[in-house]
Amino acid sequence: MDFYSYSKILLSLFALSLININAKPIPNSPIHLNPTIYQRFVSDLPENTPLLNIHCKSKDDDLGIQTLKPGDQYHFKFHMNFWGTTLFYCYFSWGSKHNNFDVFKQYGGICSDHGELLKDYYCNWLMKDSGIFLANGPNPTPDEFIFVRPWLS
Repeated sequence: MDFYSYSKILLSLFALSLININAKPIPNSPIHLNPTIYQRFVSDLPENTPLLNIHCKSKDDDLGIQTLKPGDQYHFKFHMNFWGTTLFYCYFSWGSKHNNFDVFKQYGGICSDHGELLKDYYCNWLMKDSGIFLANGPNPTPDEFIFVRPWLS
């Protein structure tokens, strides 16, 4: 095979891979070419206490301030970028207590894809008076939540 034919094949494969980046998932398949990251925040704070404020951002998107009562949920979803630099961070405030940190970092974050690039990923955050907890998976049980951050005063 001459160099021209080889180059043509490589260029065709590259173009095909770019088309597949935006492909839709196969129904009922656990593998996706462009996986979705789901972020869910649940207020499990005591009744008759201040409301929980959540303000999430990425480099490109400011999702605004969300206010949750005890028992309320807030969620959003996004796709990872091609460059591997996807990052979302949030600021949490509850009365005089607060914290802020990365809620998703594509590589090396508390909630990241953990190298599972072809699967949807779920980050479930539970806000309690004792701190901020995290569980992965679409429907975690209460026992699956682990403590990840304290409230700061």
